[in-house]
Amino acid sequence: MLLVATLVALIDHRSELYSDQDARVQAAAAAATNSVQGTLLRARAVLELSTADTSPDELLATFGGTVEACVGTRCSGPDLAALSTFGSAAAQPLPTVAVVDPASNSVLVVARTATFTSSIQLPLDAVVAAFALQWIAELEVDISVDLSNSEQPQDVAGIAGKPGERVAIAEISESLDDGSLMIRASAESNVGWGADTPGPYVIVVGLGAILMALAGWTFLAERRNLERRATTDELTGLANRSEFERQSEAAIEMAGRFGTGLCIMLVDLNGFKQINDTRGHQFGDRVLKACAERLVEALRDTDLVARWGGDEFVVILPGLVEANAVRNSAERIAAAMSSAPMEADVLVSGSIGAALFPRHGSNFQALMQAADVAMYEAKTTGVVHRLASTVDAEIDISADRRKSIVP
Repeated sequence: MLLVATLVALIDHRSELYSDQDARVQAAAAAATNSVQGTLLRARAVLELSTADTSPDELLATFGGTVEACVGTRCSGPDLAALSTFGSAAAQPLPTVAVVDPASNSVLVVARTATFTSSIQLPLDAVVAAFALQWIAELEVDISVDLSNSEQPQDVAGIAGKPGERVAIAEISESLDDGSLMIRASAESNVGWGADTPGPYVIVVGLGAILMALAGWTFLAERRNLERRATTDELTGLANRSEFERQSEAAIEMAGRFGTGLCIMLVDLNGFKQINDTRGHQFGDRVLKACAERLVEALRDTDLVARWGGDEFVVILPGLVEANAVRNSAERIAAAMSSAPMEADVLVSGSIGAALFPRHGSNFQALMQAADVAMYEAKTTGVVHRLASTVDAEIDISADRRKSIVP
């Protein structure tokens, strides 16, 4: 409020024109920044959900322009492995890496699994979505995306430019694992300073930009902390229930779009209540942590495991469509869990129920219900795992049935 009052006192009747121009270029820069970050996140998500059987054209289904993609040795165009930054990106320990490639003036996103590597090349003229460009054009603002360099301002999110031009500049680095991009929004300005002495105006705007940057940094740090707490189970470090639901629904939508299928598994630990009763809850917590680690080790990089609650874990395995593949994955999980004591001398096994999309359900709720039924059938019959039957969507497990099952 103080900044606004000071600006009103310093500039004349033409200040409204300045404010309108400044608002338009900053809004355009913000829209372009959000669009670029969204494009990079979408590229990461598409690669993480891809399998060895995914074709490069399927990866490009959600992109336009001159975007290129490779899955293993199959490419939609040039072999992206020939890019100078490909080797360093693929060598990083992260499952998905996004880096700038100065030689091709593009952003390269690379995803690695144990069996294949997939990649998407996004030229800088394709990182801002078409709908964002249309909205920016309606603001009468020119937008450009360039690779950042030492001669450009690295911390500017405000207004700059030569006489007769209003410019907003923003840098994008947090969405990239290496390098950064510079967003520049500009509009012609034929309005004078609007005051005899422009110095105070510049000072006030500069202070405002600094305050905005500090507030943005604080907000971003707090947002990251809140996002981590909102999406992660504090005990095991796995994804929590709400995050698993969100990612599962996205994976189901992707599987339905490309016809790749997926499997959801529900894993319930056998005899965990007795462990808590005889060894204590702290010992039980250590068992849950060890179980989470073994589940992660038994799964592919493209799979997601989460803690559903209590002693139940859930897994989503994209690309699984056959019962044999489900059985192999379930047996691998079961073997990893029971191969050695989880903690001290305590051996723990699990009962696993599995459901396939779209065979056992067309949405997340139906698949979880089918997997839940299969898991309880496995527990009551004493088998390690069971694949769901084709069940009616109205099937429910009564409280009496759950109470009758020995944990």
